[in-house]
Amino acid sequence: MDVEYSSVVSAFVTSAQEGAMFENGGALAKLFVFSEKTISILSSKLQDVQDFGQYTIIMDNVLFAQFTAAYLEYVRDQPSISREEGHRLLCRAMELFTAVMSGTKDSWLVPAIRPIAIALCSSARSAYRETSDPVVYAQSASLLLRLLIDLLGDTSNALASSKKLGSPLVAGLLLQISLCTTAAPGAYANKALEVRAFWKAPVFSQRDRIGYSYWLGRYHLVCYSVDRARVYLEYAFNSCPAWHYHNKRAILRHLIVANMIRGRLPNRRLIEKYQLEPVYLHLAYNFSKGNLAGFQYALTANIDFFRSQGNYLLLLERTEILIYRNVLARLSRLNSGVASSSAVSYNDILAAFRLASDNPGMDIFEMESILTSLLAQRFVRGYLFHHQRMLNLARMQPFPFIYSGGTSEKI
Repeated sequence: MDVEYSSVVSAFVTSAQEGAMFENGGALAKLFVFSEKTISILSSKLQDVQDFGQYTIIMDNVLFAQFTAAYLEYVRDQPSISREEGHRLLCRAMELFTAVMSGTKDSWLVPAIRPIAIALCSSARSAYRETSDPVVYAQSASLLLRLLIDLLGDTSNALASSKKLGSPLVAGLLLQISLCTTAAPGAYANKALEVRAFWKAPVFSQRDRIGYSYWLGRYHLVCYSVDRARVYLEYAFNSCPAWHYHNKRAILRHLIVANMIRGRLPNRRLIEKYQLEPVYLHLAYNFSKGNLAGFQYALTANIDFFRSQGNYLLLLERTEILIYRNVLARLSRLNSGVASSSAVSYNDILAAFRLASDNPGMDIFEMESILTSLLAQRFVRGYLFHHQRMLNLARMQPFPFIYSGGTSEKI
């Protein structure tokens, strides 16, 4: 027994017992909180308690009693231990919470998922910054996957009263972790994709639908499924309320990238409205003008920012061919003013490509491979005449809209 009886722990355990007895998940979500301020205050009142099990022994549900004790232990120790050790304690609490959730038959405990699941992801990021060990992400992903499997496995109730109500939140967090590091196998993300079958149902809160579509869009963007990414990111941006300014700003950063890869450039008014970084204007300007060297210079100058967003390689690799397309379009318009033919010589194209890329060493074979790629992906319509060293452009719409070319996906 503790030297001194703790009325704080006793009151907490009694409240937790009542919440579980009356199946009031909303009350438990407000009781088991993970904000730093609350933990700091509560921790100072728990320092003299060594064994929380002597207080939770009154609970009928053994697993819920163990979870409550694990949570209180985490709160007591978290301010004074390393982030890695704190993450280990939180993982233990999450493991017990998942076991409690597995023992419930309906959705009453679903509201309590949000605070602990979000805290787990936040703790994983903090521990990773301290240790640079991807194992912390792998542990979190494994726990979220187990929880998601249990939620998706509830087929005994209608969706409105099913544990599936918590699946968009957990699936979104699982996708979030899968984007943070390669430690989370693709199978984890694949399970999260199963929620696509029903995530738009009106029984889900708008917050959960927006969060899931945002992370799903980012996941597809990293996987180069650009059309899918645009659909989900546009849904998230358009559905996010106007007063959530910072959330819309975060979504817009990735939506701009997805649209740029499909030829849709942001305007100055939109960028200024959400106070986005000026580099987006520089990228859009160089993209439209066919200035590949200027585009890549602006991108490289902000490499740390775009890497933090997970979009650096995507912009570097996927825009180059499109900028060459714009160079060719501008060259074609110049030639049309002096000649009635739709043919463009290799020498003119090579000179334009060298100037745009600031690469005087580009040879005719590299230039021809770029043209072949443009024609194969339907970004340009026409024919190559290798022996005559000419590109003959189609007379009708030789440069179709970028978003109608390339590889189309069925959404």
